[in-house]
Amino acid sequence: MHRRCVLSSFHSQLEQSVFRYLRQDPKQPILYVLGRGIQTSLSMEYSREIELGHLLFLSRFSEEVTTVTPESAYLRNLLMVDMADDLFIPYVRPGGSLERLLTSPMARSKSVLTLDLPANKALIQRGARIYRPKQLVGHLGRQWSSPRPRY
Repeated sequence: MHRRCVLSSFHSQLEQSVFRYLRQDPKQPILYVLGRGIQTSLSMEYSREIELGHLLFLSRFSEEVTTVTPESAYLRNLLMVDMADDLFIPYVRPGGSLERLLTSPMARSKSVLTLDLPANKALIQRGARIYRPKQLVGHLGRQWSSPRPRY
């Protein structure tokens, strides 16, 4: 089975849920990127995954940086964009920091997947592809077309 390494800040509640889901597969490679320094008090609940080489915490900040700020989050996100092969951006708030990040030269060279949401219209117009997982209920690995009209 081919497992793609997942790189994220796992910041929001939804992302934390995704992190817990990914951890269910003991061989899923995960890079957890922090917008602050790595604290020595990092919970040892992750020690087994770290020892097996399936989970790695990364930070570009020293241990003294203990709070995530808009600036440190932006720098963290630049690091993630630099490291990633492809980007999955589920939602972009027009005028937000993520939209600004996606206009950076580093991000413009990456393949972007997104969700088919009205707010992502500009992102899709700039070339992002719509993410359609094959695991969706009723999805048979093909694009669904509109039903043919009956006369």
